[in-house]
Amino acid sequence: ALALLAVGLVLGHFVFGMPMVGNLAVIFIGAGLFLIAALGLGLWISSIAETQQQALFITFALTMVYTLMSGLFTPVHGMPEWAQKVAQLNPMLHFITLMRAVLLKGAGFRDVARQLFALTAAGAVILTLAVRQYQKRAA
Repeated sequence: ALALLAVGLVLGHFVFGMPMVGNLAVIFIGAGLFLIAALGLGLWISSIAETQQQALFITFALTMVYTLMSGLFTPVHGMPEWAQKVAQLNPMLHFITLMRAVLLKGAGFRDVARQLFALTAAGAVILTLAVRQYQKRAA
């Protein structure tokens, strides 16, 4: 996934002229933390689903909610207050915020520390839940 991110960044820069103002190390650290949260979510889904079809439906439903509440298509500040609070639990929101800040504004580690912390916390919580659910199911 990180190799695909690198390919996407190179294509985005050279083909589409996407600016890359900030430090790429910050992007890859953020992407790694986001991947931990995403993999934890996948493990959790696979531990609660009885069949592959159930896992696909759960994944589709959660991915749609994650994407729609991430601020990618509509700004989070335009959502109702309760939705803004729920959106803060979404790792995709923090990763997109980090990407925009680093690529477009040249933000550094200190500038995106909140997003990095949120991604770390989300990954830790989701992965812990997935492991606990798997242990319950395996027992």
